[in-house]
Amino acid sequence: MERKKRSPTKYWKEINGNLYARLQYEDESGRTRTKYRKITDKRKAAQAVAAMRRELDLHGEEIFNAEKLTFGELLEKYTSTELVGATYQSGVKIGGRRSLGAAKSTVKPLKEYFGSKRVQSIKPADIKNYKNIRLNTPVSTEVNIRTRVLNEETGKLKTVVTKGIRTRERRIATVNRELEMLRAIFNYAVMNEWLTKNPFVLLKGVISKAAEVERDRVLSFDEERRLLAVCVGRRAHLKSLLVCALDTAMRRGEILKMRWRDVDLAVNEINIPQTNTKTETARTVGITERLKQELEAMWETCQMNPQALVFGLTSTIKTAFGSACEDAKVIDFRFHDCRHTATTRMIASGSSHTEVMKITGHTQLKTFLRYLNITPETTKRVANNLDIHIHENAPIPDDRSECIN
Repeated sequence: MERKKRSPTKYWKEINGNLYARLQYEDESGRTRTKYRKITDKRKAAQAVAAMRRELDLHGEEIFNAEKLTFGELLEKYTSTELVGATYQSGVKIGGRRSLGAAKSTVKPLKEYFGSKRVQSIKPADIKNYKNIRLNTPVSTEVNIRTRVLNEETGKLKTVVTKGIRTRERRIATVNRELEMLRAIFNYAVMNEWLTKNPFVLLKGVISKAAEVERDRVLSFDEERRLLAVCVGRRAHLKSLLVCALDTAMRRGEILKMRWRDVDLAVNEINIPQTNTKTETARTVGITERLKQELEAMWETCQMNPQALVFGLTSTIKTAFGSACEDAKVIDFRFHDCRHTATTRMIASGSSHTEVMKITGHTQLKTFLRYLNITPETTKRVANNLDIHIHENAPIPDDRSECIN
């Protein structure tokens, strides 16, 4: 009796007029499952099935379950596990983030653009398109516009405040931070086997750090004098803050979190615990004479409580600092520029790079050099030193003229 031939394996199926590659497999419980993937040609069905089987072998069934996962759903998972507050053990951070505000602000535009897209459908072209759209969308900020008008009843000038909108170009650094967050979210998806490959792997140069404009603003001593002079009255608290920032190179957060128990006026040192530093490494900074005078005056008026905040501020200083710069005619200066200024002055005073890095808390020389700016005084001193070196070491010229035959 002739044996009946076995029909060839059929890798495809037609459903509602559409072609699908078909993979049958057993799940962890031993049940037979069928996975379909849309194709355009029956001849490509075997290849599609082979690709699905490789994905199954490498990543497990979870990769199939994640095919309908949207970016918004992925973002919820990422936020609930990765964007959480810091937890400490014996004063050491063992998990989470100390600051969540910036991270949560960064994910907002990502959710608006990618939220409804399926994660596995997001391509490198989508990421490039996102970058272009963000760079071409200006930043709009509501601001107070102050106008001096004549009060007809009193005959005196009065200030009228109205709301206005100020726009500016979006900075490449802002978009880079968003793209870095997007890359981290995709890495999280790959780690959990919801995605086989991060689309950033196929992108080169989309996060262009070289295009970022680095701040190099250094406060001159004349500008400092004018700025401190206007820190009186309601702004009196700014003077000690500015002196501390300009003489220690401490970050704003480190200054505002500083408590009296961290200040040792006997040995002129401020101890910054690792829970307050950006790099999570404790360090010690010195106290200059003028900073010591400021701290001693504050200590006498704060009821001498070691647990109290040194500056006692619970709100932002942005408004007061901005108006102080305006009155002092100090243009384009931010509080963080005090750190640039302090670092530059420390080097200019003769301290070595390694010593200053220990004081400022920098761990990478490349990052440290971003904070080191060249002042006119520095260029003159370097040129003068070079003149002396040339004079002492260059050969004495022969004044006798040679005859040219």
